[in-house]
Amino acid sequence: MPLQAFLLVVAAAALHAAWNFIVKKVDDKEVFTWWTLAFGALLYLPLVFFSTPVPGKIWPYALSSALVEVIYFISLVYAYEHGDFSLVYPIARGAAPAMLAVWAMLFLDEQPHLAGLTGLGILLAGLTLVGGAGLLTGKGLSKVTLSGVGTALAIALWISIYSAIDGAAVKFMAPQAYAALVLMLTAVLITPMILLRYGRDHILSVWRVHFWRILTVSSVMLVTFILVLQAYTMARVSYVAALRELSVVFAAVAGWRWLGEEFGLVRTTGAILLFVGIVLISLAD
Repeated sequence: MPLQAFLLVVAAAALHAAWNFIVKKVDDKEVFTWWTLAFGALLYLPLVFFSTPVPGKIWPYALSSALVEVIYFISLVYAYEHGDFSLVYPIARGAAPAMLAVWAMLFLDEQPHLAGLTGLGILLAGLTLVGGAGLLTGKGLSKVTLSGVGTALAIALWISIYSAIDGAAVKFMAPQAYAALVLMLTAVLITPMILLRYGRDHILSVWRVHFWRILTVSSVMLVTFILVLQAYTMARVSYVAALRELSVVFAAVAGWRWLGEEFGLVRTTGAILLFVGIVLISLAD
C-alpha cells in the first residue's frame, strides 16, 4: 500500500473516532446524528454543484450508497436500542472488512496477495479483541443473543456493501464531490423517518442545545469520508476498509484516557495484533 494512502486512512480513522466520541457524549444520538447530516447537506452543496458536473453514470452509485447507508443507520439504531453495544459494535466493525474483501474480489477485480490476506486476517483478529474486550471478559455485557449477533452481522453487511459501491464510484467522480453528494442524499432519504418519529419541537430543541457540536461533527464527518474515498483511488479497497477500522483502537484509547474505561490485557493483545496486521498490509502490493 502506498505510504500516502496509508496516512490518509490513519487520519480518517482518527477523525472517525473523534466525531463518534462527540456523538457518544450526546444523550439524543439519533436526532443529533440526523442534524449532522442535514446541516452538513447545506455545507456540502457547493462541493457537489459548483466544483465539477455530476456525471450521469454516478447517480446509480450515489443513490444506491445513500439508500444502503439509510438502512445501515436504521439497523444501527435498532441494534443499540435492543442489543448490547459491546456485542454489536465489535462484530459489526470486525466483520465488515472481511465481507468487503469478498465483494472486492467479486466485483472490483481485486486479488489480494498472500501477505495482504494474512495481514487482513490478523488485523481483523486484533479489531475483534480491541472492540470486543467487554464481550470476551464478560464486563458490561448482559447476554449474547442470536438476534443480537444477527443484527450485528446485518450491519456489517450494509457497511461492506456501501463501501464496495463507493470504491467503484470514485473511478468516475472526484472523491470530494462524491462524498458530499452521498451524504446529502442520505440526509434527504432519512429525514421523513426522523420527522415522523420525533416531531419538529424535539428536533429543534436538539439543534439549539448542540449547535456547535453539530457544526463540528458535520465538518469532520465530510473530511473523514473524503480521506477514505481518496485512499480508495490509491490502494485496494479491501485493504483501505480494513485499516479504517483502526478507529476502533482510537475510540478505545479515548475511552480509556477520558472516560475512565479499562484498556486491559485483551485490548493490549489486540493492539499488538493490529500493529502486525498493519505492517503486513502496508508491505503488500
